[in-house]
Amino acid sequence: MELQAVVLGDHDDGGGTRLYPLNEVTPKCLLPVANRPLVMYQLALLERSGFKDVIVATTPKARDELVNFMDQGYKGSIKVDIVEVDENCETADVLRALKEKITKDFVVVSGDLVTDVYVHHLADVHRINDATCTVLLRPPKQEVKQPGSKPAKGEGGNVDFVALDAKRTRLLCLESAADVEDKLTLPRKVLRSYPNVSITNKILDAHFYIFSRWILDLLEEETEIRSIKTELVPYLIKSQFSSKSVPGQPVLVSEEEEDEDEKADESLVDDDAERSKFVPIRCHALIYDGGYCSRADSLHTYKEMNFEVPRHQGHSVPWEPNSSFPDKTDEEKRAFAKKVGSDCVVGEGFAIGEKSSIKKSVIGKHCSIGSNVKIVNCILHSHVTIQDNCNLTGCVISNNVYIENDCTVTNCQIADKYQMEAESQHKNETLLADE
Repeated sequence: MELQAVVLGDHDDGGGTRLYPLNEVTPKCLLPVANRPLVMYQLALLERSGFKDVIVATTPKARDELVNFMDQGYKGSIKVDIVEVDENCETADVLRALKEKITKDFVVVSGDLVTDVYVHHLADVHRINDATCTVLLRPPKQEVKQPGSKPAKGEGGNVDFVALDAKRTRLLCLESAADVEDKLTLPRKVLRSYPNVSITNKILDAHFYIFSRWILDLLEEETEIRSIKTELVPYLIKSQFSSKSVPGQPVLVSEEEEDEDEKADESLVDDDAERSKFVPIRCHALIYDGGYCSRADSLHTYKEMNFEVPRHQGHSVPWEPNSSFPDKTDEEKRAFAKKVGSDCVVGEGFAIGEKSSIKKSVIGKHCSIGSNVKIVNCILHSHVTIQDNCNLTGCVISNNVYIENDCTVTNCQIADKYQMEAESQHKNETLLADE
């Protein structure tokens, strides 16, 4: 692969706060999805695409845990360079901090993205169009209400306004709805050059980008640009139509025969002689709607992803198929199958008592379930203990949680090391462990 790769392991533009309290102790990149850390999905994708090396940016708080996982839990062949970047940095700040390590055009992947897109397809769009920036776009998923779940408020509350040319590849606008005050406007230069513009709010930014290397020079000069999604990409899109060059923009070394796209670029800048000395800024996009592409950027989408990923299998999927009870014999698996639904994923070290049942759930490593327990539509991380006669529906339970007898819990998020007293009842709460 002629590109470098960067994974934004624990830096994002706000999604991390929407995962609270799950990432209060566990770094976002190590939160399990179907019993695998999130970062495993990005590494598997990049490895399948031919990358030999990847830079994973993380925070000082998360670094040691991530290093420990890479040393002991990662079995892939890609070489991982873990780089510590201040936790107050936003996504564009991270690229600025990595400038000396990036020597050519590069891919940037959000640490909460799981997709089976072929990176070569996005790279082809970038290369064929000689793009400055290429963005992966995805349609929002259809909402499927899980048993016991509250009505969803949309996919993490995300809505993007996207404008594309008639070929649906030239990116003319990408704005978060939260940043559009009254109405969305496009410059007249855009409409003159691209009279057939498609504008939609039914496509989302997947937070998967390819950038020309010189963008790092731009970021070094334009220090007020801190976010890739809300500042850098919109800046580049608008700069396509400006009559002025931007900091870091390379100078053309020779005149080449213009193709139709280059002529369109000229009309956008009114044949400005000064601007024509510079390499044109072009922003393009690929809409991926033929496979799996989702972000765990909220509690809702994180839960959804845990249920979707095990069902999404096939030769095009870069991650390995999920298997339940990996440490059990065939006879033990048959016995567990009477209590655990086939739509569940269960990790090693699992134990379950009599007259208990688990349906449509993901159970992590070394979880112990007592007798007469009912679990539906839940996600349990590792080392969770649930004693007898409990009923859990629609919950996400972090590591090392202990739930005593006769508890009923519905639609709750439970933080690490929480201990629930017997006969407790909770609904629609976030439960935190005592300090």
